[in-house]
Amino acid sequence: MPYTFTEDQRRLRETLRRFAREEVIPGAAERDQTARYPEKLVGRLAELGLMGITIAEDYGGLGLDTPTLLVAVEEVAYGDAALASIYTGHYLGMEGLHLYGRDEQKRRYLSPLARGEQLGGFALTEPEAGSDVAAIRTESRRTRDGWVISGTKVFISNAREAGFLILFAKTDRDAGLDGISAFCVSTDGAGISFSRPQDKLGIRSAPTYEIRLEDVTVGRDALIGGEGQGGRIALEILNRARIDTAAMANGIAMRALQLAADYAAERQQFGRPIRDFQAIQLLLAEMDVAVETGRLATYRAANLKDDGADIRREASIAKYVATENCFACVDRAMQIHGGYGYMRESEVERLYRDCRVLRIYEGTSQIQLLTIARALARRRDESGAVV
Repeated sequence: MPYTFTEDQRRLRETLRRFAREEVIPGAAERDQTARYPEKLVGRLAELGLMGITIAEDYGGLGLDTPTLLVAVEEVAYGDAALASIYTGHYLGMEGLHLYGRDEQKRRYLSPLARGEQLGGFALTEPEAGSDVAAIRTESRRTRDGWVISGTKVFISNAREAGFLILFAKTDRDAGLDGISAFCVSTDGAGISFSRPQDKLGIRSAPTYEIRLEDVTVGRDALIGGEGQGGRIALEILNRARIDTAAMANGIAMRALQLAADYAAERQQFGRPIRDFQAIQLLLAEMDVAVETGRLATYRAANLKDDGADIRREASIAKYVATENCFACVDRAMQIHGGYGYMRESEVERLYRDCRVLRIYEGTSQIQLLTIARALARRRDESGAVV
């Protein structure tokens, strides 16, 4: 264990591990093949009270800490990365309201999300704006009664299934990052339409969409934070969400290690289990190190987040270490499984496809390294020392 878990956190982990083994894992391969949205399982997460772990009780949540959320994310990802992607996308959609929403906005929009009555989503990425957030082109024009939004978003998780999106649009096209504002947008409003679910390499039952907005009208109370604050809000949300993505990566890596260890104990070559051979032992040891270091970095960042620290560096370290380690861990699991691991019916093959996107979304691995490098430069500028 990389963290001193409370008794409640241990019980949650045990409950969710049973949930993963009994309800999530058995149908994961079929959902992957058909790209079928796991509506029943999302409902089960709501029934278990897990859709608002870190949201205050006043707004329908449990009011618990970030490490408790990470326990849940790890165990959901252990069962199915696609379900975990839906789950973390929901928290991504809530974070802006959690941090910057007014009381009436939280009661209207956040409470149904935290209670699991609706799913949340986060609409930032556009065809010409990925890592370059300031390049978004979706515009919001002020009217007497509110705002009118027009534009296109791509790769938006949970979009059609969500009841609510936090959506980012330019309110001043010439002001760069400071010209972006954040809005609460209902997904059933006039003028908003969705593509078919996009066909992906992995996490196939976690749908992503292109969204078209044609003169979508929202009221004045839909603005989150102040006008022009949306760019900074988006970056802060993504920074905090990197910890959740790291936990998702850790859960996948934990599953890969379990599968590899089980297979190595069962697979016979030269008259004995392959786990007896040093080559396999080295691969398993590397996987164990990858899992533990990823979790250590992630829980450290979570503790600092809850302490109110500036976590830009620590969140990027956690996301970089956990996602890169996850990919290395799954790759070694496939190596241990040999030809069987490469077959479509192998769970390891699915993990291999699922985990690849984690090094891309919520900021690519290269963006994480640039963030870490800038933090290193700031430390040197302030004191002349970097360690």
